[in-house]
Amino acid sequence: MDTAALMARARTYEHSGARHEAEAAYDSLIVAAARQEEPALLAEAFRRRAVLAHQAGDSARARSGLQQSYALATLLGDRRLTAETLNTLGGLELETRNLAAAEAALAEAAALARDDPAVLARVSQNLGIVANIRGDHATAEACYARSLAAYEALSDADGSAIARHNLGMLAADRGDYLQASAHFHACGRLAEASGNAHLGALCLVNHAEVMLALGRTADARAALQAAERAFEALDAHFDAPDVQRGIALCDRADGLLAQAESRLVRARELARLTDARLTEAEIDRDLGRLYAETGRMADARAALHEAAAAFTALGALADADKTRRELTALSPAR
Repeated sequence: MDTAALMARARTYEHSGARHEAEAAYDSLIVAAARQEEPALLAEAFRRRAVLAHQAGDSARARSGLQQSYALATLLGDRRLTAETLNTLGGLELETRNLAAAEAALAEAAALARDDPAVLARVSQNLGIVANIRGDHATAEACYARSLAAYEALSDADGSAIARHNLGMLAADRGDYLQASAHFHACGRLAEASGNAHLGALCLVNHAEVMLALGRTADARAALQAAERAFEALDAHFDAPDVQRGIALCDRADGLLAQAESRLVRARELARLTDARLTEAEIDRDLGRLYAETGRMADARAALHEAAAAFTALGALADADKTRRELTALSPAR
């Protein structure tokens, strides 16, 4: 069996968003590569299969696949493969565990990839996300800009789209919503050009939060509904909590407070099912704000306290500090 052809088929399915077909193709590739004793290809297949498991919301299976990939790559002494796997593991840790674990994996990946511009650009993206979550915007911007320059030099539209997306997130965190919107528009065009349906949908989710900040609630809701349809078509369960959280914020902006609360509670359940701990903390903070708005101060304090503790445990110290300030600003318990 031609393993190169199997890899090409699997990557085509993956990039187009045909997750089930991609999983089946990677499964066939894993069997073929094992039989034909092609450990490098086997390591890459395990890594790419793990990414699909993560998108499906199965972080345990994703972690297992990455462990298998890492074992093979290190046994081979292949720096690029090992760096790729560590970078993917760092991305998984970012979304499901804590920043310290993510940073450790990414620092090792960066050292291994120092002579590989394409891999180093991907690692820089994730290191930028670590810095952004910690509130170190200057470091995050430097990482993203360096990565974008590398991708543009490589004529890599997909990588450039990721960099634009992260620059948009950074601009939004800084409150520069017009610049954030410009980055998200650029990301959307590049993602469409490269055929990356998952990134295009993710861009819609995060652009919607900027639209909300600009008072464009109807546009935000339309973007989130489009993202929801795209994720459902991709069977990307990990992203469902973020979509429901975004729609709940639209409900809140439209004064539909009971509907917003119900949707946030459901979003939190989905986040727990998919081990999306950072999203869960954001949802708890949103619930705290909603409870405070409706006069349920005890519930507000409990939700904000839970969010602050989760942000702290994850290493998201800027969010933790901001949430504690909100908690302190609430009227004292009677």
